[in-house]
Amino acid sequence: MRRLGAAEGLKLNLHKARPVNTFDAHRLLHLAAACGRADQMLEHLLGAYHTDGSDIADPYVLQRLGAEAGLDTGDVGALLSGDAYAGAVRADGEHAVEDGVTGVPALVGTRPPVSAVQPPAELTRLLERSITDRPG
Repeated sequence: MRRLGAAEGLKLNLHKARPVNTFDAHRLLHLAAACGRADQMLEHLLGAYHTDGSDIADPYVLQRLGAEAGLDTGDVGALLSGDAYAGAVRADGEHAVEDGVTGVPALVGTRPPVSAVQPPAELTRLLERSITDRPG
């Protein structure tokens, strides 16, 4: 995986990543989307988790990442001290379950969704199939 990531310009240190509760990180993504900064926020979250091994459940880490993504620090602080977007995150989870997602990471462009924890050759085959099976 590290070699494949490096080929794409990504430095993956998956040995540093630890499972954490990402609920607040998902709420932060909703805030970022409302501010037109979703792509930047996602890049910072994924880099912090997969490269730096940061605890993306830690409010201080989320505050820093939000600022790095261009979000107003006051807005991020208010989000983290309240429950904004909690309903939206729960709805996202319910929608994923309804669509057949049973775990993460998952490829949701396939029917049914499949686990993305697979050998690279199988992931390539699934992605290529989803592109050729797409209508239009």
